[in-house]
Amino acid sequence: MKIQIKKFTLLWVMAQLTVLLLVGCAASENGPELTPPSVGSESTDPSVEIPVEPTEVIPLNITDAKMLQEELYAAISEVRQPLPMEVSQVVWDQTPEIDLRNLYYELIGQHPELKYAYDITAELENGALTCQISYMPHKTGNYPADWQGITVDTILELIETAEAHLSSEPLNIRMTDPAMDPDQISYALQQVGGGYILCSLSQDGTQLTYSPAMGMTMEECLTLLEQAETLAAEAAEKLIDDTMTKREQAETLYRYLTEYVQYDRRYYSDRANMPYDSQTAVGALRDGVAICGGYSLALKLLFEQADIPCYTATGLYGSEHHMWNIADLDGHWLWFDATADRGLSPKFELCHFAQEELEERYSWDSVQLSWLLSE
Repeated sequence: MKIQIKKFTLLWVMAQLTVLLLVGCAASENGPELTPPSVGSESTDPSVEIPVEPTEVIPLNITDAKMLQEELYAAISEVRQPLPMEVSQVVWDQTPEIDLRNLYYELIGQHPELKYAYDITAELENGALTCQISYMPHKTGNYPADWQGITVDTILELIETAEAHLSSEPLNIRMTDPAMDPDQISYALQQVGGGYILCSLSQDGTQLTYSPAMGMTMEECLTLLEQAETLAAEAAEKLIDDTMTKREQAETLYRYLTEYVQYDRRYYSDRANMPYDSQTAVGALRDGVAICGGYSLALKLLFEQADIPCYTATGLYGSEHHMWNIADLDGHWLWFDATADRGLSPKFELCHFAQEELEERYSWDSVQLSWLLSE
């Protein structure tokens, strides 16, 4: 009996060893054996999401309007949303919503470069103030997923796009440069429309809008602009040719304007009866009568016929509102004021033609042209 038990035990052990060997072979054929992670250890499998405890945002303790405005300034400068604020100690002049908006307007007035933050809303609940700032999408890059608009990469492209699509309908655009400053954009768009059509950027920075001047229709304005361009082309064709240097072409066109166009004295004596055309290139090139706006807009068109980049500048001459030009002549940006040189005989030297610097009597905001000249 003892011998039989020993034999049975030996047979059982051999059978178990055979099973283990077979299992081991199967594992090696199908892949390495997986070892489960130790209890309490962190998984190294990148596909496994490890729960992250949410970080609690501690509200700022705001005790007065100055602290509130400082947080608004910091948030807008960093293009983010303001942090939640505990404002139970703040004494409001009117209501929290009205006071907050007034602080926002005051801030934008002091720092116009922050106008890309074009709106703000607020909600007060149990002493906690939550603000939401709306940003122009070119500043954040967050255009709506389905937004369709003409891509604009530079200020110069913005002007070219605006001029090419003059219409009563708004034009959807997608600006790409977050450094585009709202005030610089507004100044640049003053170059569009020839005094007949006002071009503006929409509040949220996604559209160009057009408005005809002085109660005219858009069709009337477009017709007058086309007429001005035709007159400038006809004058340039008669006056200049390819044998002339750029400076010779510029001086010839400039002298034509100063000799042909008379200043409209009704601006001083009978302004109510002065035609609006006197402020435009049409008054200068068609009627031969204009004030500074007509001279400068006409010179811009004439220079463009000679492929001379030219812009208008606005400011003061002494204490009087004035418009003049800056143009790129042989790689240098130089100043021109045909209004100031009007009526001069050809034998007299032009005093305001291609000047490197403006006289002290001129005053203007250089921001209006800084981006255009740099481009």
